[in-house]
Amino acid sequence: MEKSSIYFKVKIIIKSLLLVLFTGVIILLTFIIFFLSKEKRFVLAEGLQGTQLSQFMFKVLIKQYPDFSDAYHEQSVAYNKRGLYHDGLKLLDKAVLLNPKRHLGYRGWMKLEKLKDYKGAIIDLEKLDALTPNIIDDVQGENIYYLLAISYQGLGKYEKSKDYYEKFFKSSDSNTLFLKSITYVNYGILLEKLNFPQEALQQYNNSLKGHFKFSETYFHKAELFRNLGLKDFADSNYKEALRQYDKGSKLKDVYNEVFNELYRQDIVSKLEINKAKFAK
Repeated sequence: MEKSSIYFKVKIIIKSLLLVLFTGVIILLTFIIFFLSKEKRFVLAEGLQGTQLSQFMFKVLIKQYPDFSDAYHEQSVAYNKRGLYHDGLKLLDKAVLLNPKRHLGYRGWMKLEKLKDYKGAIIDLEKLDALTPNIIDDVQGENIYYLLAISYQGLGKYEKSKDYYEKFFKSSDSNTLFLKSITYVNYGILLEKLNFPQEALQQYNNSLKGHFKFSETYFHKAELFRNLGLKDFADSNYKEALRQYDKGSKLKDVYNEVFNELYRQDIVSKLEINKAKFAK
């Protein structure tokens, strides 16, 4: 009987402690979500990005501070990463409306990289460029002129694209170009479209002086040589493109297809076509 009484008392104490602990946690969470400073809550929600708690905290922040553009922007990121662009862009549009200079770049980059909406990307990026006349904007780690160059290239407006490539190269230092040698490849592809094969070849060679030896570089060199009827040069470059591809030396993104994406089958099929064409 005595043991039963002790057990009952211990059980009551444990339940009381758990209740106090639970109540304390609820009070703490309530304080953090609703009453902590705006800046600290934003940092916390940003760090928990993608969770239900994070999204709820952003909703509370937006309700309390309807002009807080960063909250709309950051809440949109979780949707965009999941491919829920309709929901993400609705939030992002509000951020841009509140602070265009701060958020136009990300929205333009989203339209270019995720949606392949070249026209929409150009509108946003050129508007940002006009709002910052004395600054060469950095948009998601990329020079704005390069993003505009590939946007016009994707739209098929090659002369306008060429103008922005020239601005990009003039505004970039040698270290940037050494690390971003894929830009030479895309410019070379453009120059081929404009019927400047020798200039295109020079761009591909510039790319090979960079930090990475991209499969794309060798592939497009091979394409150029094939079009010029130089079978042996084309063949060796297709083979090197395949070798580099299999090593993993190609441009790729885990979230989306990159501009001028190259696939292994592209190389294999062109290698076979090249052999068949010149075997006749």
